[in-house]
Amino acid sequence: MKKITLLEAVEMYGTDAQKKCIAEGKKWRKESDDALMKEINRYYYSVKVDEGYGKKKGKKKELILGEKREVPLEKERNLGGNISNGKWTTPYLRNMDIMVVSVLEQGLITEVAQTLNQWCLDFELITPSMNELVKARYNTELKEKHVKDLISNNVIRTGEERVINDFILGLKTLQEQLAGTLNRMAKLKIIEYYPVYKGVVEGEFEPINLHESTVKKIVNLKREIMEKYDVNEWYLEKYNNAKKSKKYQTEWKKRLGEISDENGKVLSLRFYYVAYAIILKARKKKIISYLEQFNKDAIEQFQNNQSLFLNQNRVNYHSERNNHVVDEASKEQEKFLEMKVKKHLEELGGKSKRPVKEDYTYDSDYYSLYFDKLYAQRIKELQEYYGYTFK
Repeated sequence: MKKITLLEAVEMYGTDAQKKCIAEGKKWRKESDDALMKEINRYYYSVKVDEGYGKKKGKKKELILGEKREVPLEKERNLGGNISNGKWTTPYLRNMDIMVVSVLEQGLITEVAQTLNQWCLDFELITPSMNELVKARYNTELKEKHVKDLISNNVIRTGEERVINDFILGLKTLQEQLAGTLNRMAKLKIIEYYPVYKGVVEGEFEPINLHESTVKKIVNLKREIMEKYDVNEWYLEKYNNAKKSKKYQTEWKKRLGEISDENGKVLSLRFYYVAYAIILKARKKKIISYLEQFNKDAIEQFQNNQSLFLNQNRVNYHSERNNHVVDEASKEQEKFLEMKVKKHLEELGGKSKRPVKEDYTYDSDYYSLYFDKLYAQRIKELQEYYGYTFK
């Protein structure tokens, strides 16, 4: 038997939504706890909360895991609460699901574990240039190439480079949505998918698989440094040039390189990431199986002309997502310009004030986009530049 904390369990076995809940400091609910325990139980013969002396509650509690199963249990089929034949919260998700299941139907997937960003490309949810842009987030040379191209094509202006990071955050949200799609496919027993933790060491380019004990050390280290500098994943992505973000990154890189493997050998890791392996289960009629559960209204259209249905669905997905990206940027622009409570005046009754351009002396060209009401326009232009074009 071994013991892990709830935060370690979420990092290793939780859904993207559960990880986001932890990262943003939101309340950990019983429904999430029950779902996590059920998922861990697929990998271990038993899992229970440590009821020992001085037990911790909430996010600080610890779990005791029994013997590990040689082969994980299949996920239970429980679709009742997920059937949706009406309006979806995010319009293009229905189209996205059909694009994914269409590729699965044809068996056009690799057996190699890949990042969600790469899976997005394989399912044609993003363009090759979008895929490269996400990678450029952590590659200075590649990022500079994209910035130069965008400026020379009048998509952005010099000094507005930070808006590119915001655009990339939108693509990372798409990755989380793909994870939701894969969960729905797993519940239909169309696929099985599971995470594979990988790392890249100094002086090497090919990644290595990380042992579970190594992943646990990395998760603990990450949480420790985040707490030290009072940051979370969202803050680090949104404000990567902030002082505490830079301090976090400096310490994170140094101490990650000191992490050892299960045999005590220092790995000299440069970075680590999570890839996902997808295994096909259902042999045929994957699209029909999906439509019967999640989109019954479309079955007749699909049966009448499959090719036309799938092609139109693809066009609708990209059109709907383009509109959604711009709408979200417009909301972000409006939210930025709203009246805000000045933090240092909260104790004096919370006097409010609208943001003024003069207060933003750093990244001034970027913040000018909000004040000049050009922020949503820049996001729209980035979406048009990197997205699919249909004629």
